[in-house]
Amino acid sequence: MSGNGDALAYYEKLEKCYDRLAQVLAAGEDADPEEIKELAAESERIMTELAGMGQPEGEPGEIMARLTSLQEKAGKLLTQLQEELAKTGQARSLVKKGRQAVLAYHYGPQKVRQNEGKFVDRKK
Repeated sequence: MSGNGDALAYYEKLEKCYDRLAQVLAAGEDADPEEIKELAAESERIMTELAGMGQPEGEPGEIMARLTSLQEKAGKLLTQLQEELAKTGQARSLVKKGRQAVLAYHYGPQKVRQNEGKFVDRKK
């Protein structure tokens, strides 16, 4: 695909990619991270190819409507990704706090030895 007429086809591909990414993100914790990476890479590739093309041919109103739709979808995806990042950050801090709590109560092995009739506990 090359040329100005194909730009509209790339816009359609990008819109489908955004729709698929929105579906994957809607799965929540069941979402496949690899699929998210693949879709993000594909959308970047499409955007790179679009950047190398000239203005698309067609009715200006149709082009603007399509670009506005893409911008709205990209904004929604960005918001979803930021929310997921915030959730991941919260979960990570909880894991870190839990690990600190476990380590606080986990004592190292202690040696017990007898010293002049008394038991003395020694940590390693």
